[in-house]
Amino acid sequence: MASATLSALAGSLLSPLRDISLEKLIDYLWDYLSSSPSPSSSDEAERQQQLKDSLTELEDAKLNVKVMQSRIMKLFEKHKQNERVVGLHNKLKDVGYGIQDLESEMKYMELERKVEEINKADQEADNTTTSQSNRGGLKRLIPFRRSTSSSSEKKRRLMTSSLSLSLLTDDDIVTKVASIIKQINSIESKLKNEIKLEEWFDRITLNGVFDPREQHHYTQNKRVTTSSTNEREIYGRNDEIQRLIEFLKGPNVNGNISVAPIVGMGGIGKTTLAQFVFNNKEIKNHFNKKAWICVSNHFDRFRIMKEMVYIISPSVQCGNTTNLDLLEREVKRYLTEKKFLLVLDDVWSDEWQQLLTPLQSAQAQVIKIIVTCRDPNVLRSIDIGNKIILEGVEDREYWSLFQNCAFAEKNPNNYSQELHDTGRQIVKKLMGSPLAAKTVGKLLGRDLTEEHWNDVLENDLWKLKTDAHDIMPALALSYYHLPRHLQLCFAFCSVFPKNHFYYMDDLICMWIANGYVPESRNSSKTRYDLGEEYCHELVVMCFLDLLRGRNVKMHDLMHDLAQLVSHGEICTYKSRSDKIISKNVRHLYAQGLIDLGLVCETSNLRTLVFENVDDMFALFIHGAFKRIRMLVISNDNLQEFPYPICHLKHLQYLDLLRTGIKLIPESLCGLYQLRVLKLPCPQTLASRFHNLINLEIVLMYQSNTFRDSKVLEYHLKRERGFTVAQLRNMNELRGHLLLLGLENIDNMEEAIKAKLKEKRHIKELKLYWKNRMDGCEHDVQEVLEGLEPHPNLEKLEIEEYMGSKTPSWLMKLEKLKGMYLRNCRNLSCLPEVGLLHSLTRLELKGANIKTFPTKVIATQHALEELHLTYCNELLSVEGLQALPSLKNLFISDCPKFKS
Repeated sequence: MASATLSALAGSLLSPLRDISLEKLIDYLWDYLSSSPSPSSSDEAERQQQLKDSLTELEDAKLNVKVMQSRIMKLFEKHKQNERVVGLHNKLKDVGYGIQDLESEMKYMELERKVEEINKADQEADNTTTSQSNRGGLKRLIPFRRSTSSSSEKKRRLMTSSLSLSLLTDDDIVTKVASIIKQINSIESKLKNEIKLEEWFDRITLNGVFDPREQHHYTQNKRVTTSSTNEREIYGRNDEIQRLIEFLKGPNVNGNISVAPIVGMGGIGKTTLAQFVFNNKEIKNHFNKKAWICVSNHFDRFRIMKEMVYIISPSVQCGNTTNLDLLEREVKRYLTEKKFLLVLDDVWSDEWQQLLTPLQSAQAQVIKIIVTCRDPNVLRSIDIGNKIILEGVEDREYWSLFQNCAFAEKNPNNYSQELHDTGRQIVKKLMGSPLAAKTVGKLLGRDLTEEHWNDVLENDLWKLKTDAHDIMPALALSYYHLPRHLQLCFAFCSVFPKNHFYYMDDLICMWIANGYVPESRNSSKTRYDLGEEYCHELVVMCFLDLLRGRNVKMHDLMHDLAQLVSHGEICTYKSRSDKIISKNVRHLYAQGLIDLGLVCETSNLRTLVFENVDDMFALFIHGAFKRIRMLVISNDNLQEFPYPICHLKHLQYLDLLRTGIKLIPESLCGLYQLRVLKLPCPQTLASRFHNLINLEIVLMYQSNTFRDSKVLEYHLKRERGFTVAQLRNMNELRGHLLLLGLENIDNMEEAIKAKLKEKRHIKELKLYWKNRMDGCEHDVQEVLEGLEPHPNLEKLEIEEYMGSKTPSWLMKLEKLKGMYLRNCRNLSCLPEVGLLHSLTRLELKGANIKTFPTKVIATQHALEELHLTYCNELLSVEGLQALPSLKNLFISDCPKFKS
């Protein structure tokens, strides 16, 4: 029975499906066709017409795809074990992956064209000689369109062999589009048949005939709660019980209604807490009437009001009424001058607030409402001053609860310390959930031996043969109510093993690489903004735990749930284990020795994480990896760059930080779709590193040193490719940029090549010189002038700058909030900060200034902090009284300063 229940549970939860759209693919194809030259032969004309016909068919299919998604979900809602519907869902998901792959192919070709255009413009701007151009310095533009196989090969030969990647021809595109349309038509045909069959079944059922679907479909039991409870004791909730009792017995603050929400994840004890208080002796005689109503996930206002009438006024005959107004008037009539307690258990939407309207108009003395819910969003517009957030039971109390469930009437002291130690390890996996303690405790109580308990400890909890109403269905219900995009993001978090810590920004990058965070066309929010919102929503709903320093972690129970709902698309494989790798696996974590035959049976991998895996070269040359978007390799013994990686043209996220690689090949620079690149600090930088125009985050440092994952530390050198010009085309870089070794830039012309003012996503810029007494002050000032950032900059740090003036572009930084000038010893005049109205913090250290003019200080209305240290010539700071926002003034080690 138990295993059948879990099997039914797994079947009743579809693996997450992203919204499938053809719009982006159609846009790419329109761009492709618009760049096509007039056909020069009948064959080319025929291919071009085929492309146009394919585009027309895609336009026709665009709406059908949306409709099919909706209809499949509706059919699944009715009968969650319909294998035909599940099959259609999976086929539609495959179509979605196919669309995504073709989009990615088209985008790669577009990026290649863009790179060639940029390089051509840069080379024309340079004062290069004709002879240099003839030797290959100037390359011909590769157009977006590739009309034939032969011309495609010819154009590819223009690139160096190390950068050669297989690109689509017209024939390839026609074939792939035709395949997508064929799959869509096939699904649509089968879906129509399924809908007809469903309608036929519905007619039979309505006519009172036996429903043939009942034999084959698992119907998920609707959860119903009552005020009755078997709990003689409630563990670890004394404070919450006392708060609720005080709330119920206390006066109302505003009006005649007060609401106390109890919020927490499934299985955490919300209902039990409400039941315990509902039946408390202190409360029993405090109210004239009490009503317990289980709302459940389908809000039915009529049903709830009908139940309420029956509870508070059982003599009223309302069994056959269909008049909601009649029911509400009866409730209001009875509640006049009464004290009423209402518990609304298991609330899933904010529709419950519709009940407040008739209750507020009732002339009741007091109405107290307890609402239990998992999602805080159902409390919109409600005063949450009385809200109780239930988290895991405290360790000591939880251990007592666990022992009570596992040992029942037996004395725990009669069992070995080893058994207790194993029990404590199991308890760590249970999130402090009372339901989990009861479920797993009962399972352990069947066999109080170390062998059995160790088996439970080593198993994924969702695989255990527990009772039908165990913790996993409770958690699965919360998952089921997540929006589709959050389902995708949640399931992905089980790619890494249990207890893995994600840095939030890194996790968002992984989601983006896999297409889980869409671009917002109608909003100013970036994908990173949306990804952060997704992350916080999963934290609020207890699917992720938020730790210190923007780290998040998935609890073991949630990890098991994520594996369950992935239906084999996420796989963890360790050292030639007996585990079979599903052919439909999309995300693979592999550790130790790998059975190459098993891995290569799949051809749909999107994510690949290798930890201490040997012989990776043999793996990468296999076609199973050609669609990879995210690749992480952790192996300190890996010294040589795996060259086959450079053929993974869909790759967007590459992490090689935890390897021993020192040399990066030129061919890496052909991975134009890379967004995130993490490398151990290389000895040399590829000469065409600037071709990676899609890069948003670049990390280059030793893996044994901690660095902020938002900071690009770029060490300028006069050799080995580390020039400032390498940054010139990377205008998607975001976060923090730290430029070190600026003494290696000789003049303004060279500094301008960094094109910092085109990098609109850089929020913090740090410019560091190495102290050089023999430097020319004029040249240094010119270099700083050439490093002008984008006006979006919010924080600027300059260190060891030997110029006497600040740059003219400083006044353009209208969004600048913090400015830090450190050890700029020749700086003798205050920066002209008069127009920087957003500046909240100014720090000067080691400057040569003597005073702060009142006319400058008076303009800094937003300035909150002013730090002045080691300014040896500083005499005074005038006009501080004119700073209305100043909160912190710090002056230290300024020997001539007079307070």
